[in-house]
Amino acid sequence: MLKVPSKSIAWLDYLFIFRPTLFFAVWIITMAGYSGYFIFIEKQPAWWSLAINWRLVLCFLIVTMATGATFILNQLHDIESDKENRKLFLISEEHVKADLALKIALVTIGISLLLALIINWQFFIVLGICVFFWGYLYNYKPFEWKDKPMLGVLVNFISGLCLFICGWIIAGKWQLKDIIYALPYLLAWTSVAVLTTIPDKEGDLKTGKKTISVHYENRVTIWLAFICLALSFAFGMYFKDPVISLSCLISSPLFIILLFKPTEAWVLRTIRYPILFLALTLCVEFPLFFIVLLINYYLCRFYYLSRFNLNYPTFQVEESV
Repeated sequence: MLKVPSKSIAWLDYLFIFRPTLFFAVWIITMAGYSGYFIFIEKQPAWWSLAINWRLVLCFLIVTMATGATFILNQLHDIESDKENRKLFLISEEHVKADLALKIALVTIGISLLLALIINWQFFIVLGICVFFWGYLYNYKPFEWKDKPMLGVLVNFISGLCLFICGWIIAGKWQLKDIIYALPYLLAWTSVAVLTTIPDKEGDLKTGKKTISVHYENRVTIWLAFICLALSFAFGMYFKDPVISLSCLISSPLFIILLFKPTEAWVLRTIRYPILFLALTLCVEFPLFFIVLLINYYLCRFYYLSRFNLNYPTFQVEESV
């Protein structure tokens, strides 16, 4: 893997405060909504579509800007827990000043919402709701839902729903009755989201955060994740959605193993691989999406290796001795 001197890419810090490693999840759930329109409205999945849709490209950029800005807001309010968990140190260790990061986030939100309004009023409203939940209710007092077990799950559920609807609106007309088709994707999204609280449990305990894994035992969190996945598969089969059904089926062995072997390594595998499986299924519909994911993956690896000598992101998980 290419590696350059750390100082030569310090300027990329201002890009990576947006947390491009989380763009994978954002793009995948948004693309799932885009795919859903063709499956349920056009009645014809867009298998192996090689056409470049510039409206899709622009809207994806807008969604990325808006959600990336909310990730900055989250880092600004998680500085102490990020120090404890030894992660997300760009702001917590002042590689980027907190006041500057806040200005970048607010300006980015403003620009992205303005562009969304110009494109489509429904797109603007749904993206605005996503920013409100993920950026404000999730992080700011008196709400701070990120520190409340079930409300933290709820806000991620609603944000995932908003992203799915954004993808649907990019493809065509969205109606309220179409919301039901998002359910299996949101359950799959939630199954992974609740597991992500387990690796951060130790740091969250020290800083007084009350995530679902802090409030309940790890086994409760794991069972909740498994139930969400099972329901996701069941609804996917009921709706005859090949994308989510296949992804859940391939992911199910990971969740089953995790029930009987709830180690940190298996938690990490069960977080990382289901996202990959859903992404690859979507890439069979939209092959150019694979190129976008690949570029982001290797750009992130290049940055973290060169800047901080970290092998991240990675699908490799080592068993602790």
